[in-house]
Amino acid sequence: MFTFFIGLIIGTSALIADTSPISVEVRPGKVYIATSDSGQHLNFDFLLRNTSDQKVMINKVELSVFDAADKLAWRDFYDEYGRPSLELTRNPSLAPKGTALFYNPFHTLPKDIPLERLKFEFSFSTEDRLKTYSAVIEVKPVSFVQNTDLILPLKGRVLVWDGYDYNSHHRRVDYTQNFFEQIGQKTNFQRYAIDFVIVDEAGQHYRGRTRTNNDWYRNRPDEMTEYLSYGVPVFAAGAGKVVAVRDDSEDRKFDPKALASDERAFYGNYVVIDHLNGEFSLYGHIKKGSALVKAGNTVKQGVQIASVGAAGSSLFPHLHFELRDGSGARTVEGLPSYFSNYKRILGSSTKSVKRGSINTGEIVTR
Repeated sequence: MFTFFIGLIIGTSALIADTSPISVEVRPGKVYIATSDSGQHLNFDFLLRNTSDQKVMINKVELSVFDAADKLAWRDFYDEYGRPSLELTRNPSLAPKGTALFYNPFHTLPKDIPLERLKFEFSFSTEDRLKTYSAVIEVKPVSFVQNTDLILPLKGRVLVWDGYDYNSHHRRVDYTQNFFEQIGQKTNFQRYAIDFVIVDEAGQHYRGRTRTNNDWYRNRPDEMTEYLSYGVPVFAAGAGKVVAVRDDSEDRKFDPKALASDERAFYGNYVVIDHLNGEFSLYGHIKKGSALVKAGNTVKQGVQIASVGAAGSSLFPHLHFELRDGSGARTVEGLPSYFSNYKRILGSSTKSVKRGSINTGEIVTR
C-alpha cells in the first residue's frame, strides 16, 4: 500500500508551518519503482501551490532516502547556485496564487539503494529574498509488478525514438496548463509511453534526402512511403480483449477540437487492448483503414492488429505504445512496461534479454 506524508499528517498535504504559503502534493498518488540496467527509476511529479500574493522562487530541493530500519541510505540535492537542475532552470518560480508542476529531478537512483522512504525538502523565497519558506513531503514508493506478458509490437530492427526517460516529451506533459484543464485532462496517460521506429543498419528511419527537424516541425511535404515504418505490421504485445478501435483519421492530421468527442484523439487512430488484469495496452498513430480487429474481439499475443501510420499528433510514421491503467485518456495513468524474449542490438553483436525494460536510444529486435 502506498502512502505519502507531509509533517505528521498521513495521506494529505500540509505545510511545514502554519505561516508558510506553500504546499506540495505528489502526482500520481501511487509512485512506482521501475528497474533497468541503469538503475531504479522514479517517474512522478510534484504539484506546488502558492497561496500568497507574492511571487515565490524555488531555491532548493533535497532528497533523503531511508531504508527499512529508517537509516539514511542516500542524500542528494539541487539548488539555484551550485547544482541547478533542469527543473530549477526551467520553472524556478511560483506565481502569486499559482500552481506549478515540478517534475521529480531525482529520477534515477543506483540499483542497490533501498527505497523504503523518500523525504523531499523544498526551500522557497520571495522574489526580494526577504522571506523564506519550506515544505516537506515523504513518499513510500512500491516496485511495479507487471501482470501482462508483453512482447515487442513490431518486428525488425527497431529504434526506441522516445521512451520515458527524464528528458522525454512523454514524461514532460504539464497537465495543469490551461489547454489540458479545458479538456478535462487530470493525469499523464503517456508517462511511460514508447515511440518505436523501424531503422536500417545505419540507424536511418527514412529513404531519400536527409531530413532536419525543420522538415517535420514545419510540415515540409514528403511521402509516407519514404519512411521504413510506414505500413509495417503492428502485433498485439499481449493477449486480451479489444476495447477501442479507430482507423478513419488521415496521416498527420490532428485537430485539438476532436478531443471534445474523443479523448484519445491525440493518437488519431488507435487500438486499445484490455489485458483483463487492470492493465491496458494502446497502439497509437496506426495507418488509416489498417485495423484488423474490432471492439469486443479477443486477441492472442503476437497476432497482427493493424499497421504503422502517422495519424493524429505525429511528426512521421511510428508506433506509439503505452501500458496504462485504463482505456481512455483524461483520468488514465501510464504504467512501466517490461518486454519478454527480445534482443538488444549492440553494434556488431546482440544481447538476448529474457525480460527487461527498454528506453530512449536502444535498438531492439524480436
